[in-house]
Amino acid sequence: MGWLLFSLLAASWSFATPIAASPDEPAHIVKAASVVRGQLIGEPSFRGHVVQVPRYIASTQAETCFAFKPSVSAGCAAPLPGPGGEIIDGTTTAGLYNPVYYSLVGWPSLLASDASGIYAMRIASGVLTSLFLAFSAMFAYGWLRNRLPLAAIALATPPMVLFLAGSVNPNGIETSATLAVFTGMLTIALQQNQALLTERSLIVLAAAALAVNSRGLSPLWVAIAVLLPLAMLNWGQIRTLLRKRMVLVTAGGIALATAFAVFWLVHSSSLTSAIDGDGFQNFPGVGESWLTGFAFVLRSTFGYAQDMIGNFGWLDTAAPDSVYVVWVVFVGALLLSAFAFLRGRALMVAITLAGTFTLVPAIIQGFYITGGGIIWQGRYALPLLGYLVFGVAALLSARVGTAPRRAMKRLALLAWSCWAIAQYFSFAVALRRYAVGFDGAWRDMLFSADWDAPGGNLLWLGVFAVLLAFTGWLGWRLGEFSDPGRLADRSGRLIP
Repeated sequence: MGWLLFSLLAASWSFATPIAASPDEPAHIVKAASVVRGQLIGEPSFRGHVVQVPRYIASTQAETCFAFKPSVSAGCAAPLPGPGGEIIDGTTTAGLYNPVYYSLVGWPSLLASDASGIYAMRIASGVLTSLFLAFSAMFAYGWLRNRLPLAAIALATPPMVLFLAGSVNPNGIETSATLAVFTGMLTIALQQNQALLTERSLIVLAAAALAVNSRGLSPLWVAIAVLLPLAMLNWGQIRTLLRKRMVLVTAGGIALATAFAVFWLVHSSSLTSAIDGDGFQNFPGVGESWLTGFAFVLRSTFGYAQDMIGNFGWLDTAAPDSVYVVWVVFVGALLLSAFAFLRGRALMVAITLAGTFTLVPAIIQGFYITGGGIIWQGRYALPLLGYLVFGVAALLSARVGTAPRRAMKRLALLAWSCWAIAQYFSFAVALRRYAVGFDGAWRDMLFSADWDAPGGNLLWLGVFAVLLAFTGWLGWRLGEFSDPGRLADRSGRLIP
């Protein structure tokens, strides 16, 4: 059920977002269509890598007349070419990227010969991304005190995640798959259940294998997701885990997947292409010192955090301020509760999660700025946001187990309601921006729009509202089935 709901939410974004209206989507569409046709990289040129793809795919590069112009609706874009199988040259700035994600979402372009192929690629990406969001929710549901972990899955899925899931962009699958790795590893470490170990390990293996090959920084995010949960265990407990065959199989599989990802990074130089001078990507700040890059990202932490929550289009359409307030309040409450109630190893892990979220992006940008300039975007750190909110919530779940059950029930209802309302407002604002421009009238969006989503704007506003209401209700109700009489210590052993 969770997989279906997340997939439908992502599909709603797919249809409510004009083609080429997410960050770098034309480059990713062309890359995906070329990979499934056997062209993993293409030929370099001053505009990107040249590949051979159908005309309607190559034409997406010309669909961005509204990019970076929030007052301009998507109605300015010319229709894509109609049905036809003509293969022409196309360019993509994603030519050097790891082909795994693109091979999994590009196949609809082999079956369609018009814009329906692009929508199908988006849906394929959304279904894949949603699978791992559903796995994360499943892990959270399995916790003995599951209200807080389940609510944390909602916080780890801000509007930006669903927006990215509904577009052709590896950022979405990277975020959901790394979250599944982290939630799975923390569940294996702290909620030990021999009967479920094989199932949990296989999910972690599948999520890590896909995540590590999704983007250039993914090996780092996967390493954090795998190793940090183990900090909750002592050496004896870690040795006990490593004696289990399924754990060793999972570790070996992740190592092999990571080896391929590292091989591709080194062989293609996809992370260092701007530093090496690829001729078509230039960023400000080249030549500045490490400290300049580090300080720039550090002092922009809150701005990047806003981008993680919701900044749509080509990062030119901010979510309403009230949406940011929801995440600031709930994430802030989690962090304050962690410092107030956690002790010992759990507190140190919570501090490490907060430090990782704050410092790692700044450190990466510091190393990159001299040769490649300022390249960081908030969405790149979405995996770290997921680790922070789920990790802290999971560690707190045992501590708040003695809180009045009715109070926890009301708090969970408030969290899921705020999540659903914030998601809806974000969706509606983004749809209005595409339909009539960011400052356009709501009435015009519904009855005289410059651009209409397939089926009509009103249809998707209604569908999205129903889906959010049911998802929020289900997430809240699932918390009703936790066992209030039993807790687990750090090793996962049940205690009265």
